[in-house]
Amino acid sequence: MQVIVNNVFLTLREDESKFKAKLLKILKIEEKELLEYKLIKKAVDARKKSNIIFVCSFLVTLLGEHKFNNPNIKDVNFIEDIEIEEIKMSHRPVIVGFGPAGMFLGLYLARANAKPIIIERGKSIDGRLKDISIFKEKGVFDKTSNVCFGEGGAGTFSDGKLNTGIKDPRIRFCLNEFIKHGAPEEIYYEAHPHIGSDNLRNVVKNIREEIISLGGEVRFEHQLIDFTKDKNIIVKIKNHENVYELVTDDLILAIGHSARDTYKMLYDNGVFMKPKDFSMGVRIEHLQEQVNYSQYGIEYKNPKLPVADYKLVVHLPNNRTLYSFCMCPGGEVVASNSEENSIVTNGMSYFKRDLDNANSALLVNVRVDDYYKSSPLDGVDFQKKYEQLAFNSKYPYFAPIQRVDDFLQNKVSTSLGRVIPSYKPGYYFAALDTVLPDFVIESLRIGIPILQKQFPFFKDEEAIITGVETRSSSPIVIPRDENGFSNIPNIYPCGEGASYAGGIMSAAIDGLRIGEFIRQKYKKHN
Repeated sequence: MQVIVNNVFLTLREDESKFKAKLLKILKIEEKELLEYKLIKKAVDARKKSNIIFVCSFLVTLLGEHKFNNPNIKDVNFIEDIEIEEIKMSHRPVIVGFGPAGMFLGLYLARANAKPIIIERGKSIDGRLKDISIFKEKGVFDKTSNVCFGEGGAGTFSDGKLNTGIKDPRIRFCLNEFIKHGAPEEIYYEAHPHIGSDNLRNVVKNIREEIISLGGEVRFEHQLIDFTKDKNIIVKIKNHENVYELVTDDLILAIGHSARDTYKMLYDNGVFMKPKDFSMGVRIEHLQEQVNYSQYGIEYKNPKLPVADYKLVVHLPNNRTLYSFCMCPGGEVVASNSEENSIVTNGMSYFKRDLDNANSALLVNVRVDDYYKSSPLDGVDFQKKYEQLAFNSKYPYFAPIQRVDDFLQNKVSTSLGRVIPSYKPGYYFAALDTVLPDFVIESLRIGIPILQKQFPFFKDEEAIITGVETRSSSPIVIPRDENGFSNIPNIYPCGEGASYAGGIMSAAIDGLRIGEFIRQKYKKHN
């Protein structure tokens, strides 16, 4: 039998060889009854700086059946592997987008012998890396190959964070697949697992190669521009040479949160969508060493401890919420615009997380009534307005920055302190009041002093804030029914762009869900 054993504690001074004895004691069994144990979670509890401990969970295989009366011993409720049945269909499924949702759906359908066709408007990872490098060095922007568009989606350049707020039994399956395709094995048990943007490049390539080896196709620099619906769906696709059509019975929209022209095309073609709340704000950078010391105290240089991160939330008296998002330890702020003459920020880290700065989004909730006029796409226009305001033609594709002390005093910065901005191609000094909504600025000015009182590293007034962060989530929802369909049968909204996910892991899981919807559809028909 198998069980999960939670709350196995290990101090900084103890060696991991102690785990076996600790498990035997908790389970109250003899050594011969413990067949195997596997670490599945390792978190740091640093609430007492003088006694930092690791809090661990294990998947344990036992000889025979046992009954336990211990709240720390749980039944296994996750899936290590998924049995995928063959799906017989008349036409090949078409997946739009090769981010995490499209990748995992493509993997599922390829293993089901459905031979999916995946179209991705951006380039393969190698071409994409070249274009992003040119943009960082020279400010030459490519609207089809950037941090948002291309193989792996936006997640390839956002640290590869796999932690998620959802509870889903498929999480362990996804972790195993990432590891099989080249991710570090540590992601299986880290409390805040991350692959690292450097490792993700090979992982997405390896997933693509498996899909192709099983008869699937991945067509880069091919963009969905239209579709018509009669008996079948006729999909119109544009590449750099021409426009062509595909016939399918299953069109999956794994388009991500930045495919704004695709949103409009879908809306014009009658796909039902609704506006939704989202968030806007800035990226804040501190020295990583300060964050480490704040979280760990005198042990902050202990090599056993991971680079420190944080997660913050403040409910403000103006009925807004200020919170951290996509915190990247030892990382950099990256340009994430998908359109010309605009500025969008995001954050990323490499696997080692060993750069000087920690960065995180500081976001304020945006409600539908803040922007809605008449169209579900009004949220896109609201985002665009501030992304364009942040663009300065004197410093093309440089991002506006302000020191925190100057921001709080409503002064344009004229010099830097110890924190050097990591954003490339570069930055210019500006009053961020001019590039964000008034309620966002007000909330930041109320909330940052509260955080300074609560967290020592936030007291560093030489910290830098960079504008603007507008794309933490999609501003629309494309509803789907119990079969996974939009209001148009056989068109499946999927992943973050349709608001069914909020990160790499939840998007990958939603791709699997769509695969299960498609399997059930053909089970009924066959």
